[in-house]
Amino acid sequence: MTLPQKTWRWLEMLALFGGGPVLLWRFPGILGGPGLFAFLWIMGLLCGFGLFFDQKFDRKKLWNAKAVLPAMGWIVGRWVVFCVVLTALFGLYSGRVLPGLSLAVPTGIFSLFHREALPPWLPLLITVFYPWVSVYPQNLIYRAFFCQRYRPILGGGWGLILINAAAFSFGHVMFNNWVVLLLTFVGGIIFTRTYLKTRSLLLATIEHAMYGLFCFYLGIGVFLLYGASG
Repeated sequence: MTLPQKTWRWLEMLALFGGGPVLLWRFPGILGGPGLFAFLWIMGLLCGFGLFFDQKFDRKKLWNAKAVLPAMGWIVGRWVVFCVVLTALFGLYSGRVLPGLSLAVPTGIFSLFHREALPPWLPLLITVFYPWVSVYPQNLIYRAFFCQRYRPILGGGWGLILINAAAFSFGHVMFNNWVVLLLTFVGGIIFTRTYLKTRSLLLATIEHAMYGLFCFYLGIGVFLLYGASG
């Protein structure tokens, strides 16, 4: 008996966005370090090819720079609120080991800039490469491809946004800590809403990079070490 097309689409989504992260989580030695970025780009390119050959997909969404400036007011506004809240929480728990983790929250706000063990050029390197080496392929996979591919079974409203955010969060399960899962779930809601509202992957990438870079600058990038927080 042939399964309905919607059932196949559900199974595909669970295999790609559920099974894939589980494999990376269970076998961390395979894609540790630079291998993880290589895998991310391979998956991003495959999703890009899939979108390229999808006649129903508007390729303008992959950039759409015209949508950036009109939306920057509310993008920056809620980013500032996020920064204030996260900085307050960071200060509150600085130096403490959070429940369920083996790593302590670093001491000192914006510790990335004044740790003696880190090279002084590291913040600049992260600022330049993080948006394009990490953020854009993530959004290509989780925003453009996911929303286009699974909108027929999830709809275009909050069902799509919440399941997408859950998939985006679960895609970080290999980092072995709930801080990253929580932040990426909240971020997934924000970035997917931006993409769906503005139809601009460039804007979603810029917004994603703003949040991610602030987390690195603040000092909680330690929780994004592959498998280090289990």
